[in-house]
Amino acid sequence: MELSNYVPEITLVLQTIHHLFGIESAVFDTNAVLIAGSKKYLEIKGTTVHKPSIAEVIENDEVTALCPGKMVSCVGCRFSSNCPATLELLKRITSEGVPVGVLSFSAFSEGEHDEIITRIDYFKQIIADFSDLLAAVLNNTRSNALTNIKNQFSAVSALIPDGLLITDVDGNILDINDSALSILSGACLKSIRDFLPIELADEVMSGRQVANQAVEIRQGITITLSSAPIFRSLGSISGFAVRLIAKQVVVSPPSKVCEYEKMRGSGAHMESVRRRMRKIVNSPSSIFISGETGTGKGVLARSIHYEGNRFDKPFIIINCANISESLFESELFGYEAGAFTGALKTGKSGKMELAEGGTLFLDEISEMPMSMQAKLLSVLQDRQFEHVGGTKTITLNTRIISASNANIQQRIEDDCFRADLFYRLNVISIEVLPLRERMEDLPELLNAFLSKYNYRLNAAVKGFDESVIQQFNRYSWPGNIRQLENIVEYCINMADSDIVQLTDLPPHFLNEVEAQPLPALKEAEGCVIRDLLNKYGWDSKGKVHVAQALGISVRTLYRKMDQSHLDK
Repeated sequence: MELSNYVPEITLVLQTIHHLFGIESAVFDTNAVLIAGSKKYLEIKGTTVHKPSIAEVIENDEVTALCPGKMVSCVGCRFSSNCPATLELLKRITSEGVPVGVLSFSAFSEGEHDEIITRIDYFKQIIADFSDLLAAVLNNTRSNALTNIKNQFSAVSALIPDGLLITDVDGNILDINDSALSILSGACLKSIRDFLPIELADEVMSGRQVANQAVEIRQGITITLSSAPIFRSLGSISGFAVRLIAKQVVVSPPSKVCEYEKMRGSGAHMESVRRRMRKIVNSPSSIFISGETGTGKGVLARSIHYEGNRFDKPFIIINCANISESLFESELFGYEAGAFTGALKTGKSGKMELAEGGTLFLDEISEMPMSMQAKLLSVLQDRQFEHVGGTKTITLNTRIISASNANIQQRIEDDCFRADLFYRLNVISIEVLPLRERMEDLPELLNAFLSKYNYRLNAAVKGFDESVIQQFNRYSWPGNIRQLENIVEYCINMADSDIVQLTDLPPHFLNEVEAQPLPALKEAEGCVIRDLLNKYGWDSKGKVHVAQALGISVRTLYRKMDQSHLDK
């Protein structure tokens, strides 16, 4: 497939990216030939690109260049050591299973860099979505391509918190996202002339870019409007992209330390976790993080990485519970061309190799297949490995952070996890307590999530009624911080005023609070568990019998033992 046959369509997609997110972008074919680029990208980097950089993306599917010009693939590039880009995200474009090109997001200023780096996971999802959008365009006939962009764009536009609408050349609204619908509630939504002053509507449709124009769309409702023309081809305007921001909502964007990199909570436990974290952020030693689901183990792992001297190197995640046993080895170590049926002709780098110099986070490590545990142990001991089907030895220069919500000692006793591997992974151990055991952090967490979802949802909720806080304090939070965040997001969506009321809480949450046992019943429950343990034994086999007698899982039994302060 020749991407050069789709220059107008690809240019339209790149314009949309810039209008939506203010990001400079470009598309290259598999031979590293520039197909289209945003205006600033072309002015700064020109029309040529270093071919090995594109080849690396074609091979690995995606590349995050935190230090452009200093990557291995940058050797020989004219911008080597002085690249004008401060950060680049690159994603392979695949059409009908075949790589056809690369989409690049680039930052050229400190502001652009900070915008991407503070929400890098978010923008990785954006570039993946637009890569799929480009593939969808290419998979359609030329005559249907522009129509397909509009259809696909509806889903993409839902990603941004600001209001966005697309019009035809006459200002008639063709597409509008939910945020814009909310901002324009009560207004006629057929044309921009229905809610904009005549002069401003004419300015938008003149083809000139409009930047941050304040306008009152109805009494008491003022918005900030920006717009830009969308070109079908050079000199031919097909419509306009209009961005709306409600001015009465003033919420600061996330700080440079983004939400997923920052551990919340100022209580004694979290202060202790932070003190330990500061001591080990630069250590190459393996780190093991334990804690229940939703306590923030992944947040802690990212914090360790981004606050240490590896912050500009990759942070790669493998969820050990989500990869089939047959694919685990190739996913972790990579493979050579022809290593097995269905392997890419170019081979593929594994996660361990992609994390070179940075951090590999093995989440839910307790679920790693036994067949892989011996191989991982050997790699950690020798600090080297080979691709599946390969003979070249690759030196490991990656810090390993692992995490589990399961009781690893129990998994070892059940012959489901190797003790010798755990010793290697557990050089430095950090436990993150469940939310119910550090409720002193609740106010700070609520404020953080309130700010986050006010920003995302374009809302202006100021706080929570005291009756709501009481319900929060009564609840045991089995889903921990993740569950709390979901509840707060729900409340901000449902709130009818600037203070969250009981009626704004999810009904199932209120039912769960009411169904919780009273303290006296919890104490009685602890006595029953103690009596059963005395009867069946306090070893692992005895605990299995106790769990069966109570009709609960062993993991739940351990949690209830913790709540009742029963020694294990």
